[in-house]
Amino acid sequence: MADSNFGIMVASGSPAIAEAVAASGVDWLCIDAQHGAVTYDVLHNMLAACSSHKAKVIVRVGGPNDRYGMQQALDLGADGIMVPLVNNRKDAEEAVSYCLFAPQGQRSVAYPVRAVYHKGVGGPGLSRYLAEANKEVEVWLQVRPQYV
Repeated sequence: MADSNFGIMVASGSPAIAEAVAASGVDWLCIDAQHGAVTYDVLHNMLAACSSHKAKVIVRVGGPNDRYGMQQALDLGADGIMVPLVNNRKDAEEAVSYCLFAPQGQRSVAYPVRAVYHKGVGGPGLSRYLAEANKEVEVWLQVRPQYV
């Protein structure tokens, strides 16, 4: 299955566990900030611990209206967002818009943040980040089947 990949949910608030999972050879890990023991400071440390490994890091937020959770996770360097509790098209479109910069979305720009440092520092790094972020971010939607 050449197109398949493997990942693990991480509900622990431990940066050491997140780093061990990221280093284990998985394609992705999802840090559960919805149900897991993950505060903003803990998420910051977990994403920093994973940043030198190849695994994509996705953060599950509180739901489609958790704009600040989405933006904070992306600013801290997450590769994408998992959005639970998507009940309809409006929820899906709103959640995606919070993960994209204008003109495609409503995400606000912050600097300096870890996400930008992946592209460099200063004005050139920020310019590269803003030019590429919308194409690179992943938004995973968990659609509730009773609403499909």
